[in-house]
Amino acid sequence: MRARVSVAVMAHRARAGMVAELVERLDRPAAIAWADDDVEWHTGRRAWEAADGSATHHLVIQDDAIVCGDLVAGVEHWLARLPAGAAMSLYFGRTSPFPRQTGHVAALADEAGASWLALDRLYWGVAAVLPTPYIGPMLAWPRGARFGMYDQRVSAWLVDHDVPVYYPWPSLVDHRDTPSLLPGHGLRPGRVAHRFAGENVSALDVDLSGPVMDVGPLARVRTRRLTRREP
Repeated sequence: MRARVSVAVMAHRARAGMVAELVERLDRPAAIAWADDDVEWHTGRRAWEAADGSATHHLVIQDDAIVCGDLVAGVEHWLARLPAGAAMSLYFGRTSPFPRQTGHVAALADEAGASWLALDRLYWGVAAVLPTPYIGPMLAWPRGARFGMYDQRVSAWLVDHDVPVYYPWPSLVDHRDTPSLLPGHGLRPGRVAHRFAGENVSALDVDLSGPVMDVGPLARVRTRRLTRREP
């Protein structure tokens, strides 16, 4: 069955201009979940709840994202390359949480000609795609309240349920290197993708037909070899 992806944007009124630009760039109508407090999870929850019931997958993207052209069509096309039930992250970051490890992975991925990185969790919340049947259980997960940050909460559910996360290489989404609106976050510069396909490039033209590099937990990257396989 061909994937059908719905979209929602996590948005803050202070970034209304960015939101308008992002929505204009997207190739699919997007619901907008406006923040009404300083709790990122509340905004994220509403963005996941905005999934179209007829969609197979839902993309939640944050307001400071920079996207390829034809992003949603590209995601729908390339989901066919992934195992059934896999999650997808459209952004592989350069800095936090593991800058040395991500740099090592990036170099190996380029050397190996990889098209996908298979990791154990969602390390960044900039742009995430989940199968829609996962959303209800993820939002209702009782252990989720233990995790304060939005991306950590989604990630913890994926880990708990053994859902692998596939990252296209290069990334189809970049991140504006601007200060975070959350206190204590985003203080380190360089919060951008390791390799971004480009905002003037169509996601349908990015060749993601190549092999997968199995990465697993980023924290352990330096202690073991990475393997390459066909998707």
